[in-house]
Amino acid sequence: MEESHPKYVRRVLLERLYERYMLDPLDMMTPADLLEDAVISRANLVPNIHYLHDRGLVELMLGFSAPMFDGVRITVHGIDLVENVSEFGLQFPGVLGDDENGLVDIPVVMERLVEEADLCALDGEARRALVRDIHYLREEVARPAARWRSEVIGQVLDWIEGHFSDGAPPLPSLNRLRTLLERHARP
Repeated sequence: MEESHPKYVRRVLLERLYERYMLDPLDMMTPADLLEDAVISRANLVPNIHYLHDRGLVELMLGFSAPMFDGVRITVHGIDLVENVSEFGLQFPGVLGDDENGLVDIPVVMERLVEEADLCALDGEARRALVRDIHYLREEVARPAARWRSEVIGQVLDWIEGHFSDGAPPLPSLNRLRTLLERHARP
């Protein structure tokens, strides 16, 4: 399995944070602690730790050097996930199949899409609806590829695209994400 695959990186992060929590529940790990043995690179650490934070599996202590964080620890939701071995293996498998290894670019493009939505020309309720749609898509794509519902993915992509039907500039990463998802979605 490719060691930079996001699901592998997230699994390793949760396992390390769980081990630290069991040693000292109040202790937070620093980026240096997580990068210590070079299994995870700095480039893989930042987006994956923020993904885990967005899912409520870790809590971050942010400093002045965004997007890098100063400290991180696992939440109760993260602990419950790690301790539920079958669910943990389902969400963050220790060994990925060939289909999963081919999807390594999707989380990166997905996170870029989230950033673009936060900065897009839409305002008020329109932007909130767009962000909700993108988060819904992110949750669907976070499932194992074999369990993706291609009709749901296609529909949510259409919803996201529909936010820009009035002439507002579309999100730059949307077409790239659609291409990646359609290439790997099952009929």
